Amino acid sequence: MVKIHFLAFLPLVLLMLFPTINYASAHNNLNSDDQTIGNYEVQVATDPEIPEANHSFKLSFRVLNHQSASNILNSLNTQISEVSQFRMGARIYYNDQLVGTIPVQSFSKGEWSTEYTFHEAGNHIVYVDLYDVGPNGSTLTYVYNITVLNVFGNIFPYIISSGGIGFAALVIWAVLTRKKIKPKH
Repeated sequence: MVKIHFLAFLPLVLLMLFPTINYASAHNNLNSDDQTIGNYEVQVATDPEIPEANHSFKLSFRVLNHQSASNILNSLNTQISEVSQFRMGARIYYNDQLVGTIPVQSFSKGEWSTEYTFHEAGNHIVYVDLYDVGPNGSTLTYVYNITVLNVFGNIFPYIISSGGIGFAALVIWAVLTRKKIKPKH
């Protein structure tokens, strides 16, 4: 009788455990942000979502011009409102000290990515300068926070998975070792 209950219960436990092992990640929008100044919106994102100190990561930028959309519905379609060309550079600060720059470059489409490495864990402030788009051709500066952690890597999924496996082991142990107690009358 115990085996029948155990066999019926095992697929349920495995089904609950499966998503834990295959999908454990941080908040998906932790280092993604956008900011609008005037008609221009600059979006920034990191890949992986939480960069590690002294590890290269992908820093992506996208520039939109909401004035170029013909109406409000088109401004929500980012493909239509993406700028055709722009000039951009970035300055990166840590503890109010300049720790890196991304040189000013010209781009012929609305988005670009670069590889970058932060050398310190903590909060970095990224000033993104969008050139020649402000009033009278001035520069617009957008400010973003990017969080960098110490070596964190794959330990997070392993901790979550081990907790699920430990729970399953306890449930299996409890089912296998329980004894039927006959009531005394």
